[in-house]
Amino acid sequence: MEVKQSIINHFQEARIKKDQTVKVFEINFTWEYTNLFDIISKPIFLKYLNMKYKKEFIKKTVINFNETIDYLRNFNKEIEQTIWDYLIQTNNDKIIYNIYEEFLAFIYSSTKAFINDVLIEQIIFWNEGIEIKTLNNKNYDVDLYFKYELEKYKKSFQNFIFKKLKILQKEEPNNSVIGIVIQAYEENLKENEMKLIVLKQEALIK
Repeated sequence: MEVKQSIINHFQEARIKKDQTVKVFEINFTWEYTNLFDIISKPIFLKYLNMKYKKEFIKKTVINFNETIDYLRNFNKEIEQTIWDYLIQTNNDKIIYNIYEEFLAFIYSSTKAFINDVLIEQIIFWNEGIEIKTLNNKNYDVDLYFKYELEKYKKSFQNFIFKKLKILQKEEPNNSVIGIVIQAYEENLKENEMKLIVLKQEALIK
């Protein structure tokens, strides 16, 4: 665990850019990426948004926002433990380090993109009571589409881990544990791909 934490600490010190900026609804927002697994300070994040948005956040918005951040934090921690458990099935320290560092970079970029591209817009939708989102000339239910975006976020991590498992399998073709896990992932990925299709169809307003 000490080795893992030292990799995390080094990554956070060397690779994380604290100040993030994004433009949503013609408004330039700034927020602080605190660390990989807490992601943000919830009150400070809302304070930053409030400075530019210039409207008070209603109770529903704050509750939904807090629940979403808690959900992301829990998922990221669970998936981090999952990939670490897989990695230590091999004795190749170099592969463990390289793949784990790639995973940390993936957490960073994926979570940052989700906040910039999805969550901030959703916060405004919640606060303004907007119920319909238009994409590519199609109308979607705002809350159902957000649910779809969350599942898409989760599936991207499954795809990442699956690809890395295949690398581990090449290095250790006789590792039965990795082989069994890969089979399980193949089935699960197919199921989740169908789940995403269904979620997007359910969000579509016909």
